[in-house]
Amino acid sequence: MKPIYLFLTLFFSSPVFSQTDLFKHYILNDSKLKSFQIHLITSDSTAVKPLLVYLDGSGNFPIYYQTKSGKYSTSIAMDLKKYSKDYHIVLISKPDVPFKDSLQTSASGRRFYPTSGKYTSLYSLDWRAETASKAINFLVKKIPVNKKKIIVIGYSEGSQVAPKVAVLNKKVTDVVCIVGNALSQFFDFIIETRLDVVKNKISADEGQKIVDSLYSDYEKIYADPLSTKKTWYGETYLKWSSFTKTTPLENMLKLKIPILYIAGGKDNNQTIIGMDYAKLEFLRQGKKNLTYKVYPNSNHYFQDEEIKDGKTVTVDRIDEVHQFAIDWVNKNSK
Repeated sequence: MKPIYLFLTLFFSSPVFSQTDLFKHYILNDSKLKSFQIHLITSDSTAVKPLLVYLDGSGNFPIYYQTKSGKYSTSIAMDLKKYSKDYHIVLISKPDVPFKDSLQTSASGRRFYPTSGKYTSLYSLDWRAETASKAINFLVKKIPVNKKKIIVIGYSEGSQVAPKVAVLNKKVTDVVCIVGNALSQFFDFIIETRLDVVKNKISADEGQKIVDSLYSDYEKIYADPLSTKKTWYGETYLKWSSFTKTTPLENMLKLKIPILYIAGGKDNNQTIIGMDYAKLEFLRQGKKNLTYKVYPNSNHYFQDEEIKDGKTVTVDRIDEVHQFAIDWVNKNSK
């Protein structure tokens, strides 16, 4: 069974690499978090503008990376140059991962980036959320920021981190969570298995064996939650325990600021079932600060398959999704 938290990998043509020249890079230091890199893109660093923190998905790829073909890709789904006219936008590299670099290719053809000991020892929900919070504090002092509008947008795994950032840092005014689970990542594996049984992909007995095995694995992880030596699906016990210690929904419910939650109805990486529950829970608790937007026919990358002239075509809605998010933020600030 494959992990549901898959790393967001979007492919753009080589001109995207030229955008890297537009960034200012800073190295911040912290006794607990160690040194980490943040990257600022803005059309004018002297102008007073809102601050937008964009958190990408999981994995240890550089933010900009060269593929085997020689073209560059990025883990950032947003058109940064477009929105940098109106926002100071900051990205945060994963621990001990450079801003840009080439990937390596295994004998089987799989693309990968070498995992360092520092990455393994630090990578967790807490590390991602705390570095984002410290980046906000640093930039508010470093550049002219409109403190009435400090937004955190998270995509995929970044969506799980975004509410935690707002819990930690009261300067955050708006949170946008895009295709990230609301409940425990571990529960997603169970949901996927149960759905496979319902769809007759596996038998009920096979499904139960998988679920029982999952519970056994989870018990081992929670028995040694800080281990950076033991791994499950290629990630450390520390990573898994940190991301399941508190659910994204629990952090969302702690917030009084506006939250936008965007889902894909046909998400092939992150089941929408758990995301639907977030809306239900906000209704049950009488909380009015959640906007839930679903693109019914979209997958994890907001690609829809439509029939035109008898042929199946793919419609890319990723730019539409980000524009919806920015329009939502601007509406809230009026």
